[in-house]
Amino acid sequence: MRALRGSNVLQNEYYTWLKHDKHSGAFTVLLKPDARRMASLLNLGDPSREPLCLQCHATYVPDAELRGEKFDIEDGVSCESCHGAAGRWLESHAVAGATHAENRARGLTDTVSLTSRAALCLSCHYGDGDKRVTHDLYGAGHPRLSFELDTFGVMEPKHWVIDDDYLKRKGPYVPVAAWIIGQQALAEGIVRTLSSPELSRNGMFPELSVFDCYSCHHSLSEEQWKRRTYGGKPGRLAVNIAPLLMIREALVALNQPDAPEFAALVSTLHDSYQSDGAPQALARLQALLAGSVGDFARRMPGDEAASLAIMRQLASFGAQAEALKYEAAEQIGMGIQAAMATSPRLSAKFKAPLDRLFVTLESARSFSPAKFKEAASQLALKLS
Repeated sequence: MRALRGSNVLQNEYYTWLKHDKHSGAFTVLLKPDARRMASLLNLGDPSREPLCLQCHATYVPDAELRGEKFDIEDGVSCESCHGAAGRWLESHAVAGATHAENRARGLTDTVSLTSRAALCLSCHYGDGDKRVTHDLYGAGHPRLSFELDTFGVMEPKHWVIDDDYLKRKGPYVPVAAWIIGQQALAEGIVRTLSSPELSRNGMFPELSVFDCYSCHHSLSEEQWKRRTYGGKPGRLAVNIAPLLMIREALVALNQPDAPEFAALVSTLHDSYQSDGAPQALARLQALLAGSVGDFARRMPGDEAASLAIMRQLASFGAQAEALKYEAAEQIGMGIQAAMATSPRLSAKFKAPLDRLFVTLESARSFSPAKFKEAASQLALKLS
């Protein structure tokens, strides 16, 4: 294939994905002994042919008419996984004068909008109505899922350049804006799951993947139980509402009118979900996330003052929270990092204490709430 003359496209996108992007190896994971063992435990067939696995480990396009000319499911999570099945837009999108609207009409996925991007990523990194990683999968050996839009996006090898053309078409990238939009999208997914009897239950039992893993899973041999308080309720399941906690802190940090009500609803959900399902709290949270809180996320200010306020609030929360679970602690760290990255001055000034905070997050298994709390306290002190 010849290079396109006069194009401002890098034209090394495929090589970047193939050599540097972990998504390119997503399908080959299904060929390994561990995947076959997991499939056998779940009474599945060949994982490399199982739709349950292929939906997230490959570009899964059952309708052959929508596939691009060189579609190969063994490519793994390839270009079409993010940009949409290319059968109707692959040729036309490279034609001079083709518009983004025209390409989208032919099936190109919108990845410019952070809201759309978050939904796309979360469809695999958390799940949606069609696919999700259940506790059965975790029990069979599937790694724990975690996601934060800014952090995971920054970790991706870039196949684009933020030049004048990029800024003209897409606008500037603001890390703290990506962070809060990702939290809002994940929070909506969690609330939707908790509200759905089909998704929140596994037969007659709760679907355990909606709870904090480390409510129950900890190392007895390392005697973690001697160093943790578990909020006075050891062994008790706690709903994983980390993104709701992050949104709560952001609303407080920026003095939003919904902050008191949102905080009260989150507390009700945390305290009451196991006893009665907290249906009223979930319904109101769903309405807020789709309404005023969603609007707040989409218009998150990207200035240094707002970023500093977010950093202070999250660090203070980490410093004061009792019996903090790893799931929430890692989101605090990634949130502070996203806010800090929004301002070069803040990045230079607070890099060292943030690095010390991330040291405490290196291992979920050996996570020490006390050490995280100490590092968060030190960061909060420097931010004050």
